[in-house]
Amino acid sequence: MVPGRDLDWQDTVAAATPHGCVTVKATDPLYILYTSGTTGEPKGVVRDNGGYCVALAWTMKNLYGVEARRDLVVRLGCGLGRGPQLHRLRTAAARRHQHPLRGQAGRYADAGAFWRVIAEHKAVALFTAPTAFRAIKKEDPDGKLLKQYDLSRFRTLFLAGERGDPPTIEWAQRLLGVPIVDHWWQTETGWAICGQFVGLDPMPVQAGLDIAPSPGLGRWTCWTTRASR
Repeated sequence: MVPGRDLDWQDTVAAATPHGCVTVKATDPLYILYTSGTTGEPKGVVRDNGGYCVALAWTMKNLYGVEARRDLVVRLGCGLGRGPQLHRLRTAAARRHQHPLRGQAGRYADAGAFWRVIAEHKAVALFTAPTAFRAIKKEDPDGKLLKQYDLSRFRTLFLAGERGDPPTIEWAQRLLGVPIVDHWWQTETGWAICGQFVGLDPMPVQAGLDIAPSPGLGRWTCWTTRASR
């Protein structure tokens, strides 16, 4: 903390005067999110209100297959910066419920922590990183802890933040018996570049592939962008 430059969040909120909602332009900034810096110096990415809200409303229904005011999505973070932050905003703006759980599966009392949260909240979808499932696979390869919980409402597992390796995806699919959607997006894009659109016309899952590009993103753009990565 540098005096005169940095502000403590708790102190600032305590001294703030409450204000009601205000009307903003579609082109007004919504938030700034910094890249991880894994490919160089971190870059601040500015999102505007209009484009982001249109993208998230379309994405929640058509990519994730989640209905407003009805379905619950569980966000199990595994050290991600991009995924949990963006998904928190997506969930709030789309008026869907979520239950966040930070940390790594192997750091909890047992590798069944994910299943417990899904069962307790009757979640229909899970959003996490492949690293989390690799940790579960290592701790409980036979899925014995899964048998302790009722996941009858659970219907889709979404992976993001890094490429999902085929062995882990195939293991999770055998264990859960639901589609495993490994979709690709990054801080700079603000929403999925490629994925399996479970709310439209789902295609067969192919481990290691992102299936199809999002609307507005041509195949050539997706190919060259991913190749450069």
